[in-house]
Order: sequence, then structure tokens, then C-alpha cells
Amino acid sequence: MALRPEVDLEFQRVKKIREISLNHDILNFIELAHASFQQGRTSNPRGPFKRSLLHYAAMGNCTELLRLLLQTGAPVDVCDQNKRTPLSWAAEYGALDAVMLLVENGAKVNSIDDTLTSPLAWSLSAGMGQIVETRSFLRQKGARQRWILRRIIRVLVSRK
Repeated sequence: MALRPEVDLEFQRVKKIREISLNHDILNFIELAHASFQQGRTSNPRGPFKRSLLHYAAMGNCTELLRLLLQTGAPVDVCDQNKRTPLSWAAEYGALDAVMLLVENGAKVNSIDDTLTSPLAWSLSAGMGQIVETRSFLRQKGARQRWILRRIIRVLVSRK
């Protein structure tokens, strides 16, 4: 089965993300995953930082690739080594369509990573893509801003 053209284009988009294009290990991981998909093998492998292909597809706002991965059983709330979910990455990158798709598929809008930061909080620290629309959508779905660890650090630093 040939790779659908829109999925192929989404892989190309992911490869152009700054964080990915500048990191040889991540770019190599994406290249290998792309080649695997071109050969008809669909999976959600883990790469550097224990991020899955679902994480990178979320960053790139790759809804067709996300759908394909979710349909083949990829867990919507899979965590990377920092306990960040694909929704967290999509929110940071202002990837509104990916955010909406992940939430529609059961992603937890108030998931917390190892810095106690929520997807909404990540979107507030970013400035890419459709960030305003992404924040608005997350708030409509009940997301709360959690930035607990960063607030604690600010308090401790201000006391010195």
C-alpha cells in the first residue's frame, strides 16, 4: 500500500521543524519512520528523548499522520521522557488542528509533565502557529493553566 500523498507531505513538514532539522538524531529518527511508512509499515516508534512519532506529528500539526497513528492504536496520551504528551507539544507549537484532533480522541487537556506544566501553560510560553486560537480552544475544553514549578522557582529566587 502506497503512502498517501498528504501523509508524505506531512512527514516533509515535520522534517522542517527547527528543533528537528537541527538535531541529527531526531532527523534520522523521522527519516527512518518515514521510510517505514513508505514501505507500508505503520507504527508509533520511539526516538530520541523517548518521543514517539505521535509527538512529532503533533508538533507539525500533521492531522493525517496523527489520524493514521491513532487508528493503528497509538495511545493519545503517550509520554516522552519529560512526561510531555503529544497535546503538550501541539499546544506549544500552536498546532490548533492537531490540538483539536487529539482532544477529540480523548487527550487529557490538564495533563501535567515533570515540570508540573500543562498544555495550556506551554501554549502561553510559546508564540508560534495559531497560538491564540489554540489557547482559546483549550480553555473551552476545560484546560487550566498550571505552571506550578516555575512559580515556586520565581518565589524562591525573589526571596534571595
